[in-house]
Amino acid sequence: MQPAMELALSDVENLVISVILCLPRVASSLMILPLMTKENVPVMVRNGLYVGLALVAYPIALAGIDVTTVAPASYPLIIIKELLIGAGLGFMFGSIFWALSTAGGIIDTQSGVNMANAMDPVQGHQATPTAVWLSQFGTWLFMASGGFLIFLDVLLTSYQVLPVTSTLSELTFAGASVFISEMDFLMSKALLFAAPAILLLSLIDLGFGLVNRFAQQLNVLPLSMPLKLWVATLTMVLCIGIIMEAILFKLADNRYVLDLLEGALGAR
Repeated sequence: MQPAMELALSDVENLVISVILCLPRVASSLMILPLMTKENVPVMVRNGLYVGLALVAYPIALAGIDVTTVAPASYPLIIIKELLIGAGLGFMFGSIFWALSTAGGIIDTQSGVNMANAMDPVQGHQATPTAVWLSQFGTWLFMASGGFLIFLDVLLTSYQVLPVTSTLSELTFAGASVFISEMDFLMSKALLFAAPAILLLSLIDLGFGLVNRFAQQLNVLPLSMPLKLWVATLTMVLCIGIIMEAILFKLADNRYVLDLLEGALGAR
């Protein structure tokens, strides 16, 4: 009876340690990904999701590995490494959301309504109206198109490509260029999303400026803000198909994000 109880306790101990080692990657990836913020997901639900996904990842991450052979002194290093890998995954998937929010902020700054901030329930911070709208649209498309399933697939597969008990290779410039390229993608997409509206708003400013210069008695400048707001909104509605296509292409490319992370954070 006593040996059987000790064996059962040992199995429980191994399970708890394994889940603890799997948890940081899951938690950090979902914390960076702008979906599970405290404004739209209660803390208990969010933490329960983290633990549930860690339990799902446990058989994949530590299959055939006896965690009791891992030195307890290495646990902090493993946890830090797992946090970095999870943050990298969340950053690669979250860049398209930040691009949408940035584009909305640029458009609202150009149209003059950037002071009308509201809470963005998706990203959990103050944002302009167009930024909130684009952020919510991107989140809806991410969930409706199966993007979250792609994220979960990549997250769970990462435990095979970048094992929990492995160590990271030295970060080189080639590895850092992966994240630099992703930041370049973020900024370039933000400008591309906002470019049509910015062009039209600049033409409106130019036209109203010329009218005000040569016919000051008309006093058309007070009409510029509501007109620019309508034009900006209509332009984004007309461009929504292009934005949707860009989001879907990014989600398709994210299927291969593990190859990039393996090159940047290659485990050994």
